[in-house]
Amino acid sequence: MSEVYLHVGPVKTGSTYLQDLLWANRQSLAQQGVLNPCEHDNEMWFATNDIQDGAFIHFDMPEAEGAWGRVRDRALAFDGSSILSHEVLGLSTDEHVSKIAASLHPATLHVIVMARGLAAILPSLWQEKVKMVDPDVGWPEFVEEQHRTGAPWTDASRIVSRWLKHLPASRIHVVTVPPRGGDRSLLLRRFTEVIGVDIMDWEAGGDAANESLDAVQSELIRRLNQVTSEFLDIRAQRRLVNRAVLPLMNPADPGRRRRLPVTARHWVDAETTRRIDQLRESGVVIHGTLDDLEAPEDAWDSSGGTVTETDLLHEALRLLAASHPDRAPQGRPQRGRGLA
Repeated sequence: MSEVYLHVGPVKTGSTYLQDLLWANRQSLAQQGVLNPCEHDNEMWFATNDIQDGAFIHFDMPEAEGAWGRVRDRALAFDGSSILSHEVLGLSTDEHVSKIAASLHPATLHVIVMARGLAAILPSLWQEKVKMVDPDVGWPEFVEEQHRTGAPWTDASRIVSRWLKHLPASRIHVVTVPPRGGDRSLLLRRFTEVIGVDIMDWEAGGDAANESLDAVQSELIRRLNQVTSEFLDIRAQRRLVNRAVLPLMNPADPGRRRRLPVTARHWVDAETTRRIDQLRESGVVIHGTLDDLEAPEDAWDSSGGTVTETDLLHEALRLLAASHPDRAPQGRPQRGRGLA
């Protein structure tokens, strides 16, 4: 009987890091009886868009047609465990979840949901949307929008509630994302604990993880998106940002890290408490600790988070200088797999 572990994100919870390691170490997985059923490292992006009928992308993707069925068939044909992973599966509606669950029958299905603190995920989500040119919205407006909507893209408890309609709580695994600054491999250990594999011989990998931008860098890209929207389509804009601009950027300056406005603290703390309580009461299997979802004291910005025009000019000039052919780029490897 086939067994499928379906990792559904959500976005900005370390998915690219984990997927890179799953791909780099697929031979080790195979030796331990676990199949990665994708034929190339972008196939799950196509498969995800296929099963969701392209609901979360803004352009035609003919490469996606039939991709879910091909990946699914390989997993169901395998007499053992398979791992499927894409963070955009976390955006799935109730209808999508029903469709996914039905498509994987009769395999024994386990779902892996990542849970990350709201105060940590919001700045990360905003900068990713800026990099993906989706949408062009300023940081204060973005925070207000998340307050108004309840930040659904970031909510592991909502994803869990959808899947509880199809699976017992014992087959839904919530992996909490450790706070920034800790041992990065802890996330991998928690994740692979679910699958039950040994990672002692794994290649470190993870170099293509989505790296952070600081407040100045993300605002500069947002301004660039505004200008280029007048003469480039969205795919061309994304190529410009991800292939030409990001590889030239220095690592994010920790002193310019994007923080949440202190005025958002009340609703963020209240929403965090609700999510923790709902996950605890759901009865699903927790890998890590729900305390990881609490906002750290340094999450808040009382200064207004203003980026000056001088800051932007200096960053733009540095990028211009870095683009000179005699200057080796800093190197920010990027992969176009959606919101990771």
